[in-house]
Amino acid sequence: MGMKNKKPRSGPGRPSSMEDPYRMICDAAAALFAEKGFDNTSLQDVATAVGVTKAGLYHYFRTKHALFEAIVLDTLRDLHAGAVAAIAAHDGYPDKLTAFMTAHARYFSEHGERYRASFFGRGGGGERAHLTPDERAMRKAYVQLLEGVVEAGVDAGTITVSDVPTFARGVLGMLNWMARWYRPDGRLTAAEIAESYAQILLAGALPR
Repeated sequence: MGMKNKKPRSGPGRPSSMEDPYRMICDAAAALFAEKGFDNTSLQDVATAVGVTKAGLYHYFRTKHALFEAIVLDTLRDLHAGAVAAIAAHDGYPDKLTAFMTAHARYFSEHGERYRASFFGRGGGGERAHLTPDERAMRKAYVQLLEGVVEAGVDAGTITVSDVPTFARGVLGMLNWMARWYRPDGRLTAAEIAESYAQILLAGALPR
């Protein structure tokens, strides 16, 4: 038989042979960052997990920082897009706030490793000092989205809070803490827990 019928052989040094190499690399790296942290994960660890050579990995990401930033930015963009869609599906501002919170919780319950890698994987108290300009911009946009819902509710007279930024930070802090302890095999889904949190918050934030 002639050689012309033989297909190119896949191998550990050929990331292009994967169906979606970018996604596979990010998913593998996110799992490692979530488990071991950024400092304790090497590009060789990622390459080994994916089944490619380190040189093959360089075709997509030249540095560990570039790989980590890609995961964080993808996570923030997905969170933002999901929240925008959830908010748009509701009319009242209390319902929009609840929708934001449940969308956030649903994301980290479905993409736990990416979420933990993005928000907890860098570790240490100085995480904010390591944020790139793009990461800062996306985080700011996400916070402003939440603040916009709360502020619009205040303006409409359907939400009562004394300081919108403080309230928004409290909401995000609550959700981030929940992401640390939530387990998928629990009695309630993440969205159900977030909805109960929203009810507690709104009990004190609805006009009397």
